[in-house]
Amino acid sequence: MRQLFDTIARIAGRQHGRVTWRQLRAAGVDTDRIGRWSADGRLRRVHHGVYAVGHTAPSPHAELMAAVLACGEGARASHHSGGHLVGILRFRPIEPHVTVPTTAGRKRPGILIHRVPELHRDDVTSYSGIPTTSVPRVLLDLAPHLTPPELSRACHEAWVRCQITPRHVESCIARNPTKKGVAKLRRAQLADVTLSVLEDGFLQLLRGHDLPMPRTNIDVAGDKVDCHWPSTSSRWSCSATASTARATRSRPTSRAAGVRTMSPSATATCSSVALRRPRRSRKCWLTGRE
Repeated sequence: MRQLFDTIARIAGRQHGRVTWRQLRAAGVDTDRIGRWSADGRLRRVHHGVYAVGHTAPSPHAELMAAVLACGEGARASHHSGGHLVGILRFRPIEPHVTVPTTAGRKRPGILIHRVPELHRDDVTSYSGIPTTSVPRVLLDLAPHLTPPELSRACHEAWVRCQITPRHVESCIARNPTKKGVAKLRRAQLADVTLSVLEDGFLQLLRGHDLPMPRTNIDVAGDKVDCHWPSTSSRWSCSATASTARATRSRPTSRAAGVRTMSPSATATCSSVALRRPRRSRKCWLTGRE
């Protein structure tokens, strides 16, 4: 019996500590033993037909894995859950989102199930061992549910974290031509987005002095830049420590195969007080001195 439980533990170990009733039976655990193990705490039911093996310690990955297992073969974490899993959304949804490739089936308490006729093989993958939809498919699914700024930020994070470009998204759209939110998603990929209070403050500083406004966090020559002035080809990168904001301006120095490369040319340091005192900060940004 110990050897049998060790076998189940190995199966669960590959699934963030979760195992299904079907997997238990396939491994040779009869229904009476499932009942005994449930009674003595070795198995703890978390969804219909899904058990935690040994304990139910809270874990976002384990909870999402259990939801996917509860929805059957072919199920994938998706939408807000898929976005949070791969890091393009900051907040985890209260209930896990799972997409299943069937239009029929039962509801599962505590799980938001999205039913589709099929999931294309290029629209599915796995992340941290959890079956999930691909990042382009996650963006396409999220498009009707996020505000334009939220969707733009998700597209930016998908580019930075997963190297997802408009070409990948367009391929996903071609596979799913009837999905809602396509135009909104295309606009979001080209839209400017700010990613920090520092960037918001920098734009406010420019507006306060009627200075030219840049494009923010856009793709320039294959790279994401914080601020870009197309008319002068200038780039600024904003970063911050606990009390200091630093912006580094770059200028084009060479061309190779049609790609412009940039090198640092000037650095200006501005204290956090500058964002509250535009007149003083103007001198700071223009001269590089407090």
